[in-house]
Amino acid sequence: PKINVMAKWLWTIYLILTVSETILLMFGGMDLFDAICQSFATTATGGYSTKQNSISYWNSPYIEYVVAIFMIISSINFSLFLMCLKGKVGRLFKDEETHWFLGSVGILTLLITLALVFQNNYGWELAFRKSLFQVATVHTSCGFATDDYNLWPPFTWLLLFIAMLSGGCTGSTSGGIKNMRLLIVARTIRNEFKHLLHPNAVLPVRVNKQTVSSSIVTTVLLFFAFYLVIILIGWTILLFLGVGFSESVSTVISSIGNVGPGLGSCGPAYSWNSLPDLAKWVLSFLMLIGRLELFSVLLL
Repeated sequence: PKINVMAKWLWTIYLILTVSETILLMFGGMDLFDAICQSFATTATGGYSTKQNSISYWNSPYIEYVVAIFMIISSINFSLFLMCLKGKVGRLFKDEETHWFLGSVGILTLLITLALVFQNNYGWELAFRKSLFQVATVHTSCGFATDDYNLWPPFTWLLLFIAMLSGGCTGSTSGGIKNMRLLIVARTIRNEFKHLLHPNAVLPVRVNKQTVSSSIVTTVLLFFAFYLVIILIGWTILLFLGVGFSESVSTVISSIGNVGPGLGSCGPAYSWNSLPDLAKWVLSFLMLIGRLELFSVLLL
């Protein structure tokens, strides 16, 4: 449709999400001001809170579940919600990128829940809630926090890194590589393995039953590789500036994915204030190119 028509629809969807979450948070005991602010930060996957302790300030399982669910919803392609408003609800449930994204959230949440139960002695509900919220907040690049995952098993840190890199879906407010690109990369790799078995087979990359052109596949592969190269360069610079190993890699991945918290002294229970000034300049630049897409900014 025309760009002005699309803009009006997207504003409508954005408003519906924001108002809905505000009402639900008020049911959970938030006042109107805090509920509006948390809803703004959730729908935009921005992650800022009116409280120093973020969402954990309210100590409410209900509020944690509401925010976690809306973080996930806000990271799904908004054009699919537009289809739902027009009566084409099936498009949302058939979208392969959404399947990939929700599957990733579910698998990572399950693995971290098991780790917290058997290694940190959390109760099952508490482990599930904390893992769901933290996976949602880093997967969607929101940056809220309800638990200090520095105290979790190191195995879970790798899973959170994967979530940070993945990000949300295309057409949403989230950051990261985006799940559509990861889906295309995965299917390209799968096709290469099939080519080894069947050298003469014609195996196009398909997403949502549509063939992805070879030029788009090439661009996606270049973007993916370039994204990792930028992380490696930023990580190296921060290590050179004296930033710790885990702090440097986590802040670089967090910055380029527009997530927020990192690991160690830059984790969710701390701030990035202790970083050297030059490191803050580097991370600020990574936030910029991560938000505006790598090629667009670096081309300038």
